[in-house]
Amino acid sequence: MKKSLLLCGTWVTGYLIHSCSPYIKALQTTQDLDEEHSFQEFIKQYNYSQPKIIDMLHSSRQKHFLHNMIVQNENAFNLFKVYLSNNQSNLNDENGHQLHIVFNASENVKGNNNDVNSGLLATIIDNAFGQLSFLAAGFVPTATANLQVDYKKPIKLNEDYLITCEVQNIQGRKVFLKAVVQDSQNNICSEANAIFLTVNWGGNQWKKMVQLFQKTRLFNEGIQKLFYNEQ
Repeated sequence: MKKSLLLCGTWVTGYLIHSCSPYIKALQTTQDLDEEHSFQEFIKQYNYSQPKIIDMLHSSRQKHFLHNMIVQNENAFNLFKVYLSNNQSNLNDENGHQLHIVFNASENVKGNNNDVNSGLLATIIDNAFGQLSFLAAGFVPTATANLQVDYKKPIKLNEDYLITCEVQNIQGRKVFLKAVVQDSQNNICSEANAIFLTVNWGGNQWKKMVQLFQKTRLFNEGIQKLFYNEQ
């Protein structure tokens, strides 16, 4: 019996170490090795960085269309970085939430006109809106209710683009968002607007747990580490 329990415990420990290794690796990643791109000065000027929690999502073994495509298909993007402000007060202000994405798409995601497939751009924006609305709603899960993308200029392959997403307003369960896609010459290539709704995927227990943890010092310290890369 003891031998069986020991074997079972060893297996569980090995499984946990194997499952958590991508997260541990992501948390150990420093932001000093940030890849160069056309918007580097903008990112530095406004003190943005890619939070560790994004590294964790992109390293997750959980099946997710965009995350897995970025990580598992390394040929999809030459560059894909998600940036949040290092200023905690911006996350606490419901009208001050912003998220930036810098990406450079490879020829593996081209459409019929040798430009980036328009559906891929919509997916990137939709996913960014989901991450931003989750933060703005106080770490409550959200889902897309409406998404409109206006394509003004083609998104070219092998070129850097900046997506700026912003929360416009929060009304009850509704989170209103907008996004602008710019090239390296600051030309507006696309604009998007969306409404996201908070949902009970985690149930009321999840919501109550988050509300409880938000009042604790441990929660605030954890947010600092995950979003502001503090050691």
